[in-house]
Amino acid sequence: MPVRPDNFVKSKSIVFNIGVVKRVHLNDTDDFKQSVETNSSQMIDLYSLGDDSTSSGILRNETARPMFRGISDSITAKDMVIYTKINETVYYIGPLNNYNNPNQCTANFNVDELIGRGGGDKSLFNSDGSGVDFPKLNNTKLQKPKNKKMDLVSDKTYETSKLSDLTFEGRHGNSIRLGSRDIFPSITIDNKSVGKQENIGVGSTISMLSNGSIYENFGIEQDKYFLSVDVPKENPSNYTLNKGDGVLDRFDYEYGKVDDLINFDQIIILSDRITIDARKSDFTVSSNNNINFGATNNFTLNNSGYSIINSNNIYLGEKARVKAEPMVLGNELRNILVRLLEILNSARANVQGVPLPLVDGNLEPLNLLPNNDIGALLQELKDLNPQNGSGFFSKHHYIEQNDRSQNNEG
Repeated sequence: MPVRPDNFVKSKSIVFNIGVVKRVHLNDTDDFKQSVETNSSQMIDLYSLGDDSTSSGILRNETARPMFRGISDSITAKDMVIYTKINETVYYIGPLNNYNNPNQCTANFNVDELIGRGGGDKSLFNSDGSGVDFPKLNNTKLQKPKNKKMDLVSDKTYETSKLSDLTFEGRHGNSIRLGSRDIFPSITIDNKSVGKQENIGVGSTISMLSNGSIYENFGIEQDKYFLSVDVPKENPSNYTLNKGDGVLDRFDYEYGKVDDLINFDQIIILSDRITIDARKSDFTVSSNNNINFGATNNFTLNNSGYSIINSNNIYLGEKARVKAEPMVLGNELRNILVRLLEILNSARANVQGVPLPLVDGNLEPLNLLPNNDIGALLQELKDLNPQNGSGFFSKHHYIEQNDRSQNNEG
């Protein structure tokens, strides 16, 4: 017969006690007793500090698993936890936030005095309880600085109307912030934060914003942040995205600024190196406005198939927009050269009403020279095939014919 819930556990019997982590198990093979647990990831051995410790003064050891199914916090030796036992299985929650610092959560009292002879080798721990090789970092918990331009609350109501963000923080400057300014939400994933908040100048950042420019969201003074291709000292040739001077497709650092009174969603991704790879299918980039690519050094496009650039107008070099030097259509040029040589080949001089062929510098008729140079060149041009890349035609690069019927010049 099924076991009734009240026979399995009674809520009044669930009591949480305080414990201190003795050892953390990172994986199934991390020197764990397989007879106790076959899947030991994130399990801990702990010293119980509750009322059920032994009367001998040596704290009782417990083996505990994380209480929540899919969420396990970062934990290390000497961290404090709370634990309970349900149906002979011990569960823990923690570590406790003793110092409000994501890097260190060790017990805020001398655990060794309580552990006594069971404390192990004291030389393996620092005076603050952390392991001697525990990777310490002088960072702080994420903070939310006041932003008068984006919070949209008065100084009078700020204290009664402000709210904190939902944050997930690692121990070494990595975080996920689900936050907002006024009613405008934002999500920021940051790795290698420096200081009290996300810093887009170092590490890696992915941020989804719904109001305000990059400057306004990250507390940067106007015109003090640039994409790498726009930094003058890194790009002395001034091949930048931020051309300005009325160029419509420049990069807009003030996109979505609060003063526009229009809500603009945007995503920014920043890092020292970014790799995007579509392993099995297409990689697609689409924009309802402009697509800008910029590189301080080289831009390379490689593919083993064909490449198509389908555009109303293509300009090689920014100054080409003035249309002073148009490109040449190869087949059209061949047709003109053929016609020109046909005229020369059939040209005659009129001498007292008698048509005579043109002559070279030695007064030899051009069309009587060996192999008839004009005729041979004429035939060579006629034999050129733009489809197979003969002569001056490229086998790999093609340009479409002019079509002005749509009046689509840009």
